[in-house]
Formats: sequence, structure tokens, C-alpha cells
Amino acid sequence: MKVFMRKLLGNNHLFCIFAAFLGVFAADIAAWAQAKEDPLDRLFTIQAIKVDETASRASEARRVALAKAELMAYEKLLVKLTQPEGREKLPTMSAREVQAMISGIEVVEEQSSSRRYLATLDVRFEPGVVSQFLAQYNVPHVLGTGRGILVVHGHSRGLQDILWEADATLDAAREQVDWLNRIRQYVFPRGEMAERAMLTYEEVAHLEARDVLTLARRYDVRSALIIASRWHTAGPEGAVLDYRFLNTDGDITGDGRIRNAASEEAAIAAMYAEALEQIDSAWRAQLLVDTGQGGVLDVMVSSTELGTYNQVLSRLDDVSLVSDVEQLQIGLPFSQLRFRYTGREDQLVLALRYAGLVLSPYGESQLLALRGDDVDD
Repeated sequence: MKVFMRKLLGNNHLFCIFAAFLGVFAADIAAWAQAKEDPLDRLFTIQAIKVDETASRASEARRVALAKAELMAYEKLLVKLTQPEGREKLPTMSAREVQAMISGIEVVEEQSSSRRYLATLDVRFEPGVVSQFLAQYNVPHVLGTGRGILVVHGHSRGLQDILWEADATLDAAREQVDWLNRIRQYVFPRGEMAERAMLTYEEVAHLEARDVLTLARRYDVRSALIIASRWHTAGPEGAVLDYRFLNTDGDITGDGRIRNAASEEAAIAAMYAEALEQIDSAWRAQLLVDTGQGGVLDVMVSSTELGTYNQVLSRLDDVSLVSDVEQLQIGLPFSQLRFRYTGREDQLVLALRYAGLVLSPYGESQLLALRGDDVDD
């Protein structure tokens, strides 16, 4: 690097090119910094809590509704962050104790009358307070949100195969499932004509991933949950739903049979819940973090291509184990970053891999780069 800088200072033409590069580089980094979203805020926010309370006065109905929303959000947060065996270690919390962990409540929608209060609320918890509480009881928890994932579901009913067709039963089943308060961010395709031409029911029924992953890139995600299900109304067991699924990120597969459901809609909703819980559990098992450990790491990042460098920064920002990213040096062919991380270094390496990054030795330092099969177009 020192040799490169000496050549740079001694070559006016090369220096001008480098200066121009740094000008564009700095402006682009500034834009990235302004646009980035705090992944911890997303992880520790429980969305779309619905309440409906009636009391002698609207103010009392609102007070009761907000208290219930806080407790509901707390329960959902624990399910999101921890495994069942960890939750068993925790004491029963009072409403006041839960309230002390909450940093804010956003009213998304509300209606009230003289005695009734209805609302949809987002409840934000303070990450540090929650982490400290869980650490007190030796409960490891997730500090990574996970990348987005496209859901593609092919369903069969009698002689009807459904992928892109509008279907009231499928729509109603999806409405019953909490897709928002998950470690992953689930996205459904819009069903535009180009997408319909790209992907067939037969491919989904056979859990073929190639064209689904091509479709996923249209939604700026690199993973997919492919589900194939069939509703049987006649047979010795009565009405049953058979299903299989593939989560391409980690090659998580599963299958099952939903029996004794009240309706096809209820069976499909139960299937979604089972598949999502398997995926969430696998993700949590990989990213449970001991918050009592951590460190500081210096890494080299290739900066010969501005777009690639920005992808590394963007994905590093998605890793919630990482904080306080500092650019120590900007140059060619490498720039140097320093950041703090929570947990063990092997947990950090795994979290980086799930974010599409790989950490490898590079001389006496370490190189942080995009995974070879995970570069954005």
C-alpha cells in the first residue's frame, strides 16, 4: 500500500484520477449512510398488534388496550428472539416490568367511540434493555434479522392447480398468519405478466428453485420459500392437506400433513405456521448470540469497484451483531474497516455468511468480501 501511495503522489495524472474516484466514493458512502436502516430497530419492533377494547369511557378502553398490546408484543418478541428452551428460564413479567423495556408505541391506525377503542399498533422495545434482561437469565437470543425471502406457493384442489390465479381461500389463509414479526422478511410476488411467463405451477410443485430464484432477484432478495400443497377431501382420514417446502437459503426442507382442520383455509394457515416456525428455529439456532462476549475487528475490503464495495457495506449493515463501523483508510486496491461485534467470532463469521459475506485470512489481516455466488447484478 505504501508503494502504491508513493507512485500515486509521483504521478499527477494518476493522482487526479484517484482524487476524482475519492470524490465520487465519498459522496456515495454519505448517501449510503443516510439511507441505511437500523436492523436492531427492525428486529426489536413488533408490528401490527391489533386491539379492540370496550369500557365505561373511551379513555379507559384505550388504557386497557395499550396495556394488553404491550404484553402481546412482549410475548411475540420472545418467540421471535429466543428458542423455546430459553423462554422456559424466564420469570412471569408484570405489565410494569414489560413497559420498562418499551421505547415507544406507534399508532398505525385507530378508531374510538364513547366506550370503545380499536387500534393497530407497532411496539418498539429497547434492544439494550431486552438483551440485558435475557442475559440475566442466561437466555441466548438472536441479534440478526435475516435477509428477505420470496414466498412462492403452488396449491392443488381437486382438478384445479393454483399458482398465479386469484383464490379467496389462499388469501384468507395468509391473512391469518403473522408474516411481519419474523426474523426473516417475507415477500409475495405481485403476479405480473412477465412473472407468470417466468414460472409455472409444475416447477413449483416439484420444488424447482432455479426460476424462483431468478424471480426473487426482481424483489431484491436472494432466497425463496417454495411451497407445494394438495387439499384432499375424500379418503379414510377425511379432508387433509399434504405439503412440502424448500427454503433455498440453507436448503431447509420439510413436509407434513394437516389433519382435522376446520376448513381448507385453516389447514393452509396451519401449514404456513409450521413451515415458518421450522425456518425461524433453524435461523435462530444458527444466530443465537452470547451477549456477554464480543470484540473489535479490522478487515480489508476490495475497493477497486465502487459498486462491490458498497454492497459489502450494505450487507455489513444488515448484520445486527456488527456496530460502530469505521472506515480507517480508503484507497486502492483495498480499503480498511474497523467494527465492533457481539458474540463469539465464529458466530460473527456465521452471521456474515448468512448476509452474503465471507471473512478469510489475507496476509496478517482478514479480507471481507461478497460470497462468490451471492453478488448482486
